[in-house]
Amino acid sequence: MQKKLLEIEFRYHDRPIGSCPATTRSETITIDIFDTLEEAVKVGNETLKVLSEHFQVRADDRFKVKGLFGTPDRLVTNCCYPTKGIAYFARITPLKFNDLSETIAETFKAYDRYRQCRHEQENDE
Repeated sequence: MQKKLLEIEFRYHDRPIGSCPATTRSETITIDIFDTLEEAVKVGNETLKVLSEHFQVRADDRFKVKGLFGTPDRLVTNCCYPTKGIAYFARITPLKFNDLSETIAETFKAYDRYRQCRHEQENDE
């Protein structure tokens, strides 16, 4: 079973810290991990109600199990609104739990396939 992670990333500006001149900040918080997309969508939409107390959120800014093209709407953001420099990205992400050794082996196989493909392309030229 593939679990679903509900998280919100905030991007904003703050004063520089110490000798680092950077003013851009990012903070991601985990809301919860769910067994089903339906549960994540329900709680995600409840979370959007809290966000709407502080940010502009339209009624159609919602998570959906089936969106416009039949696929889930897993991202809601306020990037298209005036935000005083504070952006949020509320996401539902499928979590993958794979065997580490198998994943490492597959990455090396993929690299070998890539090299073989590149070699074949060079020979065709």
